[in-house]
Amino acid sequence: MVLRHGGSATLTSRSAYEARGATSVPEVVHRMEDIQTYIESQEPRGQHDGIACFNYMYLAITRRILDGLRNRRFADNGFVADLDVTFANRYFDALRASVVQPGAVPESWAVLIDRRSNPHITGLQFATAGINAHVNFDLGVAVAGTCASLGSKPDSGNQHAAYQQINQIFAEEIQNLRQRFESGWERLIDRLVFQRVLNKIDDWTMVGIRDVAWEDAEHLWTLRQGGDEGSEFIRHLDELASEAGRLLLVPVI
Repeated sequence: MVLRHGGSATLTSRSAYEARGATSVPEVVHRMEDIQTYIESQEPRGQHDGIACFNYMYLAITRRILDGLRNRRFADNGFVADLDVTFANRYFDALRASVVQPGAVPESWAVLIDRRSNPHITGLQFATAGINAHVNFDLGVAVAGTCASLGSKPDSGNQHAAYQQINQIFAEEIQNLRQRFESGWERLIDRLVFQRVLNKIDDWTMVGIRDVAWEDAEHLWTLRQGGDEGSEFIRHLDELASEAGRLLLVPVI
């Protein structure tokens, strides 16, 4: 079994990449921990691997969401828990497909997976590209799917209020991400080049890409209520995210 990345074939751990979808938030956290441990110990670039850089950030956010769920901090805990699992499974599905069916990997994820071993791309670029694929492509679809499984429209009850509470966690962890990846050898990078990536993250935070994803979910919900599964719309989201990913992953060192 091989994992597609960087144009080379690398032996993989079935438990790390090929496990089926999670069914609970604690299981999501456990899966991400397994992925991080495996990549850092077995993949050629270790903690600097492109997926490791994204997974590190995603794991930090998910741990905070799990803590919030345990302390019932969200306006709708049930919605947040279901969304977290549905959302994470789209990431896990992309990783699994990269092993068992590379041609089925969404292009927005393939952009990152195919470049994950490139030593000329920074950790911050990798993490940002993962955010791009997961939020700009996956999130709206995950929200719509969660609402469908609950039998409720996206704006029902306290669902949107709970979603916005996650936004604060997201924004805070983005700042932590910047602190992690601005340290060490990456300080040697030309600041004029590196700053473009930092500004991209700030721009996304300011304009609210998660709010855009919510609007995507509402549009997808409307399409499906009218009998359209939304496959063309989802394909369009994937194309846009893949284009952004290519721009984010231009080698800079």
